[in-house]
Amino acid sequence: MASAPPVNGRGQQAGPDQEWTKVRRKGRRHLEKHQPTNPAGPDSPLPGLRPREPFLSLSDIQSEHRRITDQWESSACCRRLRGIITSRIGHPGVSQAICFGLGSFDPENGSWEGRRCAHVQLAAFLCIVEQLQRSSSQAIGCLFQEPLFNSADKAFIQSLGHEIVSSPEGFDRVTPSTLVFGIHLYRDIYNQTVAKHLPAMFVGTSHDVWEEFGGFSQSEFARMKELDEQCTKVEFPEDSGYATFSSTTIHWKQRDKT
Repeated sequence: MASAPPVNGRGQQAGPDQEWTKVRRKGRRHLEKHQPTNPAGPDSPLPGLRPREPFLSLSDIQSEHRRITDQWESSACCRRLRGIITSRIGHPGVSQAICFGLGSFDPENGSWEGRRCAHVQLAAFLCIVEQLQRSSSQAIGCLFQEPLFNSADKAFIQSLGHEIVSSPEGFDRVTPSTLVFGIHLYRDIYNQTVAKHLPAMFVGTSHDVWEEFGGFSQSEFARMKELDEQCTKVEFPEDSGYATFSSTTIHWKQRDKT
């Protein structure tokens, strides 16, 4: 998805064991940019944003991904994310991971920030899966649902060995042992990700941020509130200088919640 306004840096960083506290709200600006206004449906590309012939080749995207991922993996954001996930390994178990609305690695407007955002969010998603995999006896399969993927985007994801599905299959495949990963998505899409099952992990905008933003009835967001009440939460580490993960929270369902 498109990036949010620049994040404001903070100096102090708590260790993984100290991070599972009340989530701080970072304002509503990015939410205002992602309110659903698409009459074709919340998971359909907006007019003028439909997949088109790619500008970049598969090798272009692969090369850019290696470079951006190498940079991100040396960052404090990545180090903190690994520490957070490691501290909660197996609580509860995850058997599959679904990434919603990643965005194109080859956006129509050629935006560098948009390309970087997609690559960093992919790197973070796969980093979480890698950490979870260490405590799993079976392979954690990764699925991607993104209507804006063009043929080069799809070839890139498939070259990594992952599956691409069309809407609404991704929503239908969420189970109680799923990691749902979706950054800065429309509220309606979040609703669909938790409509059938509350996932073991959810990475996205939290209910309390949406509640602060307002503009919807409690019944519209009841399942997200239920998820919020059943989870331990921590802020996603900041991607310094960028809004890649602004107002994003990691939700981890508590063991005694089913």
